[in-house]
Amino acid sequence: MAFLGVGRPSRADRLRADTMHAIESTMSSVAGDEATLLAVVAGGEQEWRNRFLSLTRGLAIDAGVADSLFAFFCHQVKKRFGRELSAGKLLDSLEVISPPTPREIADAWEVESSSSEEGRRFFYGPDGHPEEIIKKLVH
Repeated sequence: MAFLGVGRPSRADRLRADTMHAIESTMSSVAGDEATLLAVVAGGEQEWRNRFLSLTRGLAIDAGVADSLFAFFCHQVKKRFGRELSAGKLLDSLEVISPPTPREIADAWEVESSSSEEGRRFFYGPDGHPEEIIKKLVH
């Protein structure tokens, strides 16, 4: 029944599907993030080709595919940002928002959970005790 397209896909079909998935996901993830897109284009075609080919070993991807993807990314940069500025200059001008530090996360967690003295005062008033709110509600 495999000859009718029913059953398990052949090795060639799996390779084709995996290759297409790798290409499509790379296109959407790189083009979908401005900083990544600019970094790829600013890095240059040779660096892109080397990195992409090393990451996609075992798939039906060659230098021609890598070069076509790089051309697509260059076109995306020109389309979005114009032809006047280079990708490197655009990348330098991006405001990079760094993830919160462990201390910032800990500080936010304490206030949010009211587990710090400051958090208790925020949620329960100047005394920092829920009993004060209960007394006000009851009386």
